[in-house]
Amino acid sequence: MSTRRHFLTSLALSPLLLAGCSKPQTEIVEEGFTVFNMPMTLRFANESAHAITQTVNTAANIVEPFYKSIHPWKPSDLTRLNAELAATGRGTATPNIIELINISRQLFEASLGTFDPTIGALIAAWGFHNSHVTEPHALPSDEFLDAWLKNPPSMNDVSVNGLEVRVTNRRVQFDFNGCAEGFAGHLVIQAAEQAGIKNCLFDTGGDLFMIGQAGDKPWHLAIENPLKRGVLASIDLSGHTAANGHQSLNSSGNYEHRFIYKGEAYSHIINPKTARPVRRVAGSTVWANHYGISDGATKGVMMLEPAQLPLMIQKLNLQGVLFMEESGDLWISPRMRDQIKLIQPIADLRALHRIPD
Repeated sequence: MSTRRHFLTSLALSPLLLAGCSKPQTEIVEEGFTVFNMPMTLRFANESAHAITQTVNTAANIVEPFYKSIHPWKPSDLTRLNAELAATGRGTATPNIIELINISRQLFEASLGTFDPTIGALIAAWGFHNSHVTEPHALPSDEFLDAWLKNPPSMNDVSVNGLEVRVTNRRVQFDFNGCAEGFAGHLVIQAAEQAGIKNCLFDTGGDLFMIGQAGDKPWHLAIENPLKRGVLASIDLSGHTAANGHQSLNSSGNYEHRFIYKGEAYSHIINPKTARPVRRVAGSTVWANHYGISDGATKGVMMLEPAQLPLMIQKLNLQGVLFMEESGDLWISPRMRDQIKLIQPIADLRALHRIPD
């Protein structure tokens, strides 16, 4: 796990006490902890000190063990499972890993196979199973990548029965970093609800998960320009009904976990269809009601063509999608366009496009 650059954040954090002339004060309390050098922040609106303390302590005790259990290259429940699959084609998983497999299968099918957590060995070949991924290092050869594509593993090779996982291709090596933060967000917000919390925003340093709102106002969030530091747009989100009680805003970009080799940048987001890093899209943002799905969908957005996105949006029941190409072209789905406020002028914006229905 590595520190991520902030792509999403909450706006107007200071002062944290919001007041209205005729409405009671809204007290925003901010607490946080760090996991693998990643800052995690929880913000609460009008919640009791006891419930806040309980939630923060529980969250810290959930997130670090969870990340340790699914670490893709250091000893973990996941590396043990991967070793069993490579040796015998079957292995025993934890309940959390089974849930990640289930989430990944939905993402795999909706993204036409571009989101695929079985390509851990390919991600390692590109040098991303390393604590120093930003340091320059040699690339896998074209011969290696072309050979990989002749017999690639995929979610189609995976079957689950209870906690038993079987594979028909022993090259399957799971890496769930593409949706791990979303699942962590699910676990933390679930813990907050169990503590009686009604209004909470969990910020993992780039991905945002929320219930309720910031007192008498929605949570006011920023989407950063992936091409240049600065705010691209803002969006107000809240969840007070059964239909939208859980809200999330997730992002991915080729600025995260990348390295430079001979003057060229290589992203950590690998397209299993090409066995090579994504190129065209600089960054994506997904708004949804399902945390793990939202997180993983940002990677699918970066690998699909605009005309392919409506089917993924429909299958995953996404609320909104936007992405910016390296060229400066910005694409936005209709509902997302209605909800966000673009910050004008947008640095590097070349053209604005509508993702088709």
